[in-house]
Order: sequence, then C-alpha cells, then structure tokens
Amino acid sequence: MRIRIALALAAVGLSALAAYAQPSDAQIIKDLTNPGVLRVELSPGPTKKDWNSTYAQYMWVRGAIVWRNANVPEYPKAEVKITGTARYHYGASTSFREMKVSDNEYFGLPAPTKEEMIGMIRERYLAFLGHRANSMVGDLHFLRIPSEEGVIWHTPNSFTIPVEIEYDTKTSYTELTTMYEIVEVRFYRDAVSGPWKENMVAVGRESKAGVVRTYSQEELDAMRTFRGELEEQQASAALRALPTVEVPAFGSDVEVFMHTHRMLREGTREQMQAYLMAMLHPDHFVEGSTTQLNVNGATLVNNVLDRAFNKKSTYAQQYCPDPGVKHQQPNMMEWWNATQDAHTRMTVTKAGGVWKNGQKAGESFKITAIEVWMLTSADDIARISSYEPGMLCKTPSAASQAVQNATSGSGTSSGTTTGSGGGSANDLLKKGKGFLDKMTKP
Repeated sequence: MRIRIALALAAVGLSALAAYAQPSDAQIIKDLTNPGVLRVELSPGPTKKDWNSTYAQYMWVRGAIVWRNANVPEYPKAEVKITGTARYHYGASTSFREMKVSDNEYFGLPAPTKEEMIGMIRERYLAFLGHRANSMVGDLHFLRIPSEEGVIWHTPNSFTIPVEIEYDTKTSYTELTTMYEIVEVRFYRDAVSGPWKENMVAVGRESKAGVVRTYSQEELDAMRTFRGELEEQQASAALRALPTVEVPAFGSDVEVFMHTHRMLREGTREQMQAYLMAMLHPDHFVEGSTTQLNVNGATLVNNVLDRAFNKKSTYAQQYCPDPGVKHQQPNMMEWWNATQDAHTRMTVTKAGGVWKNGQKAGESFKITAIEVWMLTSADDIARISSYEPGMLCKTPSAASQAVQNATSGSGTSSGTTTGSGGGSANDLLKKGKGFLDKMTKP
C-alpha cells in the first residue's frame, strides 16, 4: 500500500514538472516560423525564466533572430533581420505569447558609395557639425568612414553610417583642444527610388581629447569659429549679390536724412538694403565684421525693408517727396507721412576714421537707428490712396530750395524743432535751416 502511494506521489510530481517545463528549441523555432519567414536563429544558451514587470509575472524567454523577405519590390532578394525575444507563458501552460522585437536591420539594399556619402555630409555640413561648429576653429582635420564599418539599414528608406572626425575646438577661455570623434550619421528618404532628404541626424558615439594648447584670452577670442567664419562668408556673398549703391560724402546730418528718405521713396528693396549695409553703425554688426549683421542689425534692416517695400502699400505711396518735419534735433529727425498720422524716425552719429596725432580723422555719418511707420489697415491704405495727385504733396520746388539752403550752409543743424501744424518747423524751413517741407494736415 505504501509503495502504491509513493508511486502515485511521484507521478504527480512528474506531472507538475512537465507542466512547468520550458519550451524546447524546436518548439520556439516552430512558433516563430510563419509565412514569409526564411529562417530562425536562436541565441546561444538555455531558455530562462524571467520576471516581467509589465505583466507582473514570470515568463520563459529566449533571444531569437527571425529572417524574412524584406518585401521591397525594387530589390526582391532583400532580407530583413528581426532581432528580439521570444516570450512564453510560465506556469500550467507554456504556450507562445509574443516575439518582442528590439531591432530591425535590412540587407541586400544598395548603399551610396563612401565618396557619395561623404559628399552628402558635406552638402549638409552645418547640420552634421551641429554644436561643434560654435566652438570649432578651422575646418575638420579629416572626415572619413572607417574601413572596418559600413552602412546599417534601419528601413528601406533610412540608413546610418559611422564617420571619424578630428578637429580643434575651444574648451575654455584660454585652451584649444584637438578632439577625435566617431559620429553616427543617419540619412532619410521618402521612397526607395527617391532622393535623400536634407535633414539628417548626427549623434556622437565616442570621443577622445588630444593635444591641448594654451593661448591668452585675447588671442583665443580673435580666432573665429567655424560657424562664424562660414556665416561671414555667406554674409559677404549676399552683400556682393546686392546692387552697387553710391553713398555720398555727407556734410551734415540733414543730408543723410534727405538722402535716406529719397532712397526709401525712389530705390528698390535691394538698393535700400545695400545702402543700409553701407551706412549702419558698427554696433549693428558682429564684432570685427563689416558684412555680418548681429541680431539687432538684422532686425532693423528687415523691419525697414518689410515696411517700406510692402506690396500692399509702399513708402513711396505714403510719403511725399518733401514731407513735413515732426521733430528735429542734432543727429535726429522725425518726418511725417503724407497724411501726418504716421512718421519715420532716424538718428545718426559720426563713426570710423583713424587716429592721427591724438585726433580722430576721417569719421563719417552712420545710421544708429531708423524706424519706418506705415499705415497698414486696408481702410487707411484706401484713404491715403484716394487723394488725387497734388492734393497731399506740394510741388518739390519750395522744399528743394530749402534743401539747397540747408546743405549750402554750415552743415550740422542745431537746436530743436517740433511741428504738428504750421508752427516752428515751417519757420525753420523759411529760415533755410531745414530741408523737409512742412505740410498742412489734410
């Protein structure tokens, strides 16, 4: 009787062990093989019991690689390697639960040549350099693809290639360090037969610092970064593309105001841009540059051009050839639009030149500020456009004579004038000290 009980208990124990037995390799391969699968490879080692925090239960797990046809019509022999983990229920049932995919890699797709890939990086150079361009001095020492590595296809429309680079970069106020990096560069396209997109992703994989050189802070500050050098080249090219504009040798602030007003009325947007680039004060440029505007300079230029040459209504349509003075003082003037409900404000100062025997010589007038205000609502534009020729703006003869009187005098105007009707601004013109003709508000 005791023997029978022992045998029964042993049978129950074997049954329990069988219930919790791990799936065999053959079973895993069978479960992962379905239509389209070319072959299945299991990772070395046994299937293990693993706690899954997502499902709050134990599972049998085994690393596996499933090879399938990539289903790329253009390349019918292309394959996709699917790397992941086969998961099975643990307990009374060891049935297959899922294949958790961790990575896909495609094979059999033709990649660009190394020369073509380097060329693609060069075409997207700033995007590739990223933050490095802000502190890098000079160009890269080299840009190359390691001979032992190649393209990794993530999808038929995206691949990554590792590249090696070396460059000098500012690592402190006084130190220039040579850096070596391996950077993973990923390209994208919309279709197998389509072009590679401009956007790309470059992520550093590993880096190593090399030689460190020490300079004075002034010496290192004087070394222009790669981004600064490139932006200077781009700014110079953009400036060369603008039309040539002659800037007179202004004898007074009044002459600057008069000529700027004429440029706004009679010039093109491109001519006005070239004029501003020649006339702006150095404070509006990146330090050490005469072609690259800083943020404030770019904002000033864009505001003037966008307002004065707006397609809806231009400066020439809203300002008279000889507008009225709103306010004037040394090196500053405000003048009215034709209907005296908007105005332009401008300030200048002397700048530049060289020191000679303790005296500054060769200074010239430069624009420190200019604000153009325009009527912008559809109703206001319709109102100012409704006047017949000659009703708003006087003939230029009287104002032209005033300009001649002003510019043939001592030069720089003095004192302060303010006008809103027919007051002191008109008196100033009558005395020949002003150049803008004060209008009576319609």
